[in-house]
Amino acid sequence: MSSTIQLQESETHENIYPSSSDDDKQHILQSRSLSLSSSSSEHHDPIKEILSNRRNIIFDKALGQMLTRHFYLIQHEFSFSDQFEGWIYTYNRHRYKIIISYRSSCSCKKFQQNNVCKHFLFVLKRIFNVDLNSFDLRLSIMEYRRFTNIDLEYIFQGQSRRLCPIVPPLSQLNKKKQLPLTFKRQSIDYNDVCPICFECLLMKDRRLVTCFYSCGKSMHEN
Repeated sequence: MSSTIQLQESETHENIYPSSSDDDKQHILQSRSLSLSSSSSEHHDPIKEILSNRRNIIFDKALGQMLTRHFYLIQHEFSFSDQFEGWIYTYNRHRYKIIISYRSSCSCKKFQQNNVCKHFLFVLKRIFNVDLNSFDLRLSIMEYRRFTNIDLEYIFQGQSRRLCPIVPPLSQLNKKKQLPLTFKRQSIDYNDVCPICFECLLMKDRRLVTCFYSCGKSMHEN
């Protein structure tokens, strides 16, 4: 009888207190789970490290150059619903062609080297008002080097307010053909930008002129 009780007590103790081998198993399982979680977190780190180092520096340098210089949109068109083509006139009298599509491009050498340049960012920021601090957007530009359908929808969603039709110069028109005046100037809002330089329209000491022949929008005189 007493041996039976002792056997039951020993079995009970074995169930309550795990053996050293069980402790080792639990420790191994915990170590594996920690290593898996750390490896999964490290899986995303290389991309962040790439963008936070050399490529991010290249992007920020191009962004800084764009913000401190003047550019002018002299011609543009949507050759397709998902492709924008624009011609930019720079402060130093150079002209570049920029394409925004699944495979974007700029005719300058910097874009061919780095897949980003100040002219390209001017179109994204000034013309389409894109948030250039977006990590997803930077990833598409600097890492994947292409835009998706979602990216293009996001980029092109605000273009209607900022863009206006480009009227050919009067020297290229038939002198016998007179353009009718619309005399309908659009209202000006504090958020409006000049459709040529895409800087804030209402600026101190900047005179405005209005296109009465086509769009009715106001722009900076110089």
